[in-house]
Amino acid sequence: MQPNGEINSETVKRIADLSRLRFTDSEIEAFAEEFSGIVRAIDEINSMDLTGMEPMSHVLDLPNVFREDVPSESLSVMQALENAPSNNETFFKVPKVME
Repeated sequence: MQPNGEINSETVKRIADLSRLRFTDSEIEAFAEEFSGIVRAIDEINSMDLTGMEPMSHVLDLPNVFREDVPSESLSVMQALENAPSNNETFFKVPKVME
């Protein structure tokens, strides 16, 4: 990244190489322009004076609208496994994903 916060094509190429991604020259230029715009927007937000502003987690002050958690009857093991492509009568069997 350049000192002014701009992202140039060399930076995009380096990030792409580290990520094992390959892009055309036109895609690299487009990404550099798009990323630079994002960095400028973040810089603008960071430069705002927020003195006296209360931190918030959501822009709307909404009350909790979830229903109360009430226990209810659930599926038996047999019902849960009846449509499973593979099971061992107690658990779902799934293909191995790690060696």
